[in-house]
This record gives sequence, structure tokens and C-alpha cells, in this order.
Amino acid sequence: MNEKENEYYFVARYVVGTLNTDDLVNYANYKLNNGTFSEGLLNIVDAEPKCWEVVSSTFEKLIAPLPSFEDSVYLIIRFHLKIIASKEIDPFEQFSSLLSDLKYFDFHKNITKYVGDNVGLEMLYGLYYAVDDLEPNDNYGVTEIAVQMQEESKKWLQEH
Repeated sequence: MNEKENEYYFVARYVVGTLNTDDLVNYANYKLNNGTFSEGLLNIVDAEPKCWEVVSSTFEKLIAPLPSFEDSVYLIIRFHLKIIASKEIDPFEQFSSLLSDLKYFDFHKNITKYVGDNVGLEMLYGLYYAVDDLEPNDNYGVTEIAVQMQEESKKWLQEH
């Protein structure tokens, strides 16, 4: 992923509520150490006390306007599925990270038939949990599901 995509992903994680105060302080330090200077970044690093109320309000001023919760959910999904589709990492680990990033998103709300169909992830969600139905040490089955997850990720990216 490029720097801009990583930045959007970070902001999306902020919007959906999966970052903490340390994440914001580390972000500000990273930006400052890599040549981006702003009073807002300095205010985050120098904030006392380093608590969510102080740091997050400064971060929001720095990033404004923030994307909507829904846009952030789709951005996070796209970020993870690009990685799965590119075969850069184990799709199970990456999908687990996606679920962790979206722990405050309700995959059951407004579904039509299957869990995750509210954002088009029903097949990937099912494949992710299909491993539980395999026999122990069924490496072939795990590999087949991983390939299907990569294909479904490509399909999702084309459709959304």
C-alpha cells in the first residue's frame, strides 16, 4: 500500500473507533519525524495529559473533515481485501485483522440473508469460518479456502 492509502486507512480506523491515544501520539511522532510539520501534530505530541479527550480533539481538527462511519467501513474493507487479493499475506490472518478493525461494526444488522451481506462480505465471512469445519491437519482444504478467499477478494474489489 502507498502512503496515502495507509493514511486513509488510519483515519478510517479512527472513525470506526479502533485506535487509542497512543496510536494518535505515535502517528503524530511518525509524521513529524518524516518531515511533516504542523502545530496540530506538535500539540498531539506535547499534550498533557495524554488522554483521549485532549489528543482526539486535536487529531480531529488536524484531519477534518473526517469520513463517515459507513465510508470508513468500506475503506477498511477495501484496504484489507487488496492485501488478500494480492496474495501478500495469509488471507486468514488478514481477514482476522479486518474483523478486528471492524469490531464495532454490526455484520448482522440489515442483512438480507447471510452474515456480512450488508457490506458484500458474506462469501468471505463464510469462507473464513469454513476452516472450522475441516478435519484437523487438512492442509489441502485450508489451501483451497485461502485461494477462494483471494478470488472473492478480487471479486469484491471489482464490484465495490
